[in-house]
Amino acid sequence: MEFIKISNKQEIIPYLLSLKQAKVLAVDTETTGLDPHTDKLRLIQIAAAGLPVLVIDCFSFLPDGIELIKDILETPAVKIFQNAKFDLQFFMAAQVYPYPIFDTMLAGQLLRTSGGASRVGLDALAQHYLNEILPKDEQKSNWSGNLSESQFEYAANDADVLLRLREVMVRKIYENKLSEIALIEFSCVSAIAQMEYTGICLDTPCWNRLLAETVKERDEALEILYTYTGKPAVQMSLFGEDTVYAYNFDSNPFVLNLLQKNGIQTNSTSKHDLTPYAKHPLVQAVSAYRRAAKSLSSFLYPIPFMIHPTTGRLHPHYGQNGAWSGRMSCGNPNIQQIPRSSDFRACFIAPLGRKLVVADYSQIELRVAAEITLDDRMMTAYRNGDDLHKLTASLMLGKSADTITKQERQAAKAVNFGLIYAMGAAGLKQYAAQSYGVEMTLEQAEEFKSRFFNAYTGIERWHRELKKFPPTESRTLTGRKFTFSPNAGLAALCNTPVQGTAADIAKKALGLLINRLRNTDTHIVGVVHDEILLETSEENADKMAELLKSTMEEAGNSILKYVPCQADVNISSNWAKT
Repeated sequence: MEFIKISNKQEIIPYLLSLKQAKVLAVDTETTGLDPHTDKLRLIQIAAAGLPVLVIDCFSFLPDGIELIKDILETPAVKIFQNAKFDLQFFMAAQVYPYPIFDTMLAGQLLRTSGGASRVGLDALAQHYLNEILPKDEQKSNWSGNLSESQFEYAANDADVLLRLREVMVRKIYENKLSEIALIEFSCVSAIAQMEYTGICLDTPCWNRLLAETVKERDEALEILYTYTGKPAVQMSLFGEDTVYAYNFDSNPFVLNLLQKNGIQTNSTSKHDLTPYAKHPLVQAVSAYRRAAKSLSSFLYPIPFMIHPTTGRLHPHYGQNGAWSGRMSCGNPNIQQIPRSSDFRACFIAPLGRKLVVADYSQIELRVAAEITLDDRMMTAYRNGDDLHKLTASLMLGKSADTITKQERQAAKAVNFGLIYAMGAAGLKQYAAQSYGVEMTLEQAEEFKSRFFNAYTGIERWHRELKKFPPTESRTLTGRKFTFSPNAGLAALCNTPVQGTAADIAKKALGLLINRLRNTDTHIVGVVHDEILLETSEENADKMAELLKSTMEEAGNSILKYVPCQADVNISSNWAKT
C-alpha cells in the first residue's frame, strides 16, 4: 500500500481532479478524542482506486483547506466508512456533509444472518471477508501530538482496506437479497449522526420541579409502607446523611415477605403477578414507591449530569440496529424510555424562537400486520380511513362503531396489539390491565380472543401457518433477514417481521428527511421508534410540519403496497404539547 502525507492545499492539488471524478472513495478519520463538540479531526484518510492513500494532516491543512475537503467529499461518489456515524459528526462540526454513504459496519450487521462475521469491527470484517489481519499496534495511540510514521501507515491502511472490503460486501448484499434494506440503512446513518450531534434541549427548572414532586411521591409511599413495617432505624452516615437500616423496599425478597405477611399470597413481586391485588393498599403503596424510585434512579437524578457542558444540550447515543429486529436502541440518556406522561415530556423543549415538530405513525404495527397477512377486513378498514380500534370493539361487543365508548376502545387496543402477537387469553387479561388500565375476566379475554380471530381471518391464518410450519428464517417487507432458533415461540415469529418492518419504515423516512433538510435551519433531534422529532424556527414550523408528515407517509407507502400509512404531526414549544 502506498500513501502520501498531505500538509497543505498545494500538496493535494495534483490529486484533486481524480478524487472529484472517482465513483467510490474510502474515507476514515483519526481524532483527538470521541467528542465532536470538544475534540478535533487529526487525520482524514481518503483512498480511491488507482491512487495512493492520501493522509491529510488536519492540524496543518485546516481550516484553510476546508473547501477542498468539501469539494472532494460532497461529490456524488459513494463514500465508504466504517461506523460512519462517528466520522460524520466530526465532519458536521467542520460543516462538511459527505453523501451518499456505504457503511461497512452496517453492512456487516445486515450480513450476520447470511453467514457473515459475528463481530462487525473493522478487524473482524477484514479477517472474515478478505482473510486479512489488520495491524493493531497504533489502535489506541495518542493522536493529539506529533505523529510517527507508524501512525500514518496505520491510518492509511484503515482507509485502503475499506475499498476492498466494500467490493466483497456489495456482492454478498446482492447475493443475499439485502440491497433494499442496505440502502435504507446507509441513507439513515446521516440522520442518526445529526440527531446525536445536534442533541435536544432540557428545561432544567421544569425538570427540577418534577424531581421534587417525585421525591415527595416516593416519601409519601414510604410513609404508608412504614405503617406495615414500623418506622425504620436511622443512623447518621460519615457523610452527614441519614441512612435507613432494616428495610429495603427495592429488594424483591423483602417486599415479597412483607406482602405474604399481610395476606397477599403471591410468589412474585412482578407487576404482572401483583395485578390481581392492585386495589390492596399495600400493593398500591409498593407500586407508587416503585414508580417514583424508578423515575428518580433511571431519569430524574442522572439525566441533568448528561447535559453537555459546551452545547448545554443532551446528546443521546443511538444504536442504529440496537435490536435484532432492526429497531434502534438509545442511551446516555435513553429518551426512548422517557415516560410518555406530559410531566416528563414537557421538560424536553425547543429553545426560544424555535419549535418542536413531532410526528408519529398511526398504528404502524397493525398496518404492517395487515400488509403481511393480507387480512381483508383490516386492509379495508385502513383504506376507508376507519378507526380500527373502534371497529374491533364493535366486533367484540356486537355494537355499532359509533356507539363505542372511550373505555371500550381502550379494551380493543389491548386486544389488537396483544392478539396480533399471539398472546393467550391469560396474557391478554394481564396486558389489558397493565398497559391500558382495562379490567377483563379470563372468560371475557377468551371470548374476545375467539371473536378477534373469527373477525380477522388473515391474522388467524398467519398464526396457524406459523405454528404448523415454523420458519427457520424470516424477512421484513424490505428484505431484512432474521434467523430463528428451533424453539422460537409463536410470539417471536410474529413480532420480529412486524416490528422490523415498522423500524425499516421509520429509517427510510429518516433517510429521506436528512436530504430534504439540507441547507435549512431544521434538524432531526430525536426518534422514539415510530415518532420523529424536528427542531426548527418558528417561522418555518408549519412548512416543516407538512414536510415531516408527507415524508413519513411517502416512506411508509413505498413499503406498504396495500395499506395506506398515516402520520400525525403537531407543533409545540415542548414535547408534551404535541
